Amino acid sequence: MGLLDSLKSMVGGGVSSEDHASVANELVNAVQQHPGGLSGILDNFKQNGMDNHVNSWQQPGQANQPISPDQAQQGLGSGVIDSIAQRTGLSPTMVKGAAAVVLPMLVAHFAENGGIHESGSNFGSLASGFLSKIV
Repeated sequence: MGLLDSLKSMVGGGVSSEDHASVANELVNAVQQHPGGLSGILDNFKQNGMDNHVNSWQQPGQANQPISPDQAQQGLGSGVIDSIAQRTGLSPTMVKGAAAVVLPMLVAHFAENGGIHESGSNFGSLASGFLSKIV
């Protein structure tokens, strides 16, 4: 089962692969616009008691600890979820479900490629590489 199939099963039927890819793309945009970038978002997760989750995502070769859609919203914040929902035309519930799958994979992708360095074109290049894997 591929990533998009996993997303579909997690958030329910009736959602196209294009919708899932759209959520992933908007999540990357939200990370770039977030104060502190991806590190700032990961700090939010840690402050909400998800240290072990974040640490598992950042360890290459280690299985990612999953998060629930509600934990994704808690770490990202309702504003990010609502903004992505508005830009994609999807419900916040669907966005939370997709973010719960995509975010750990995004962090793991960065960890596998030398860590979380979000400055300049490096972030854009790594984010594009990540998005190309899931679309």
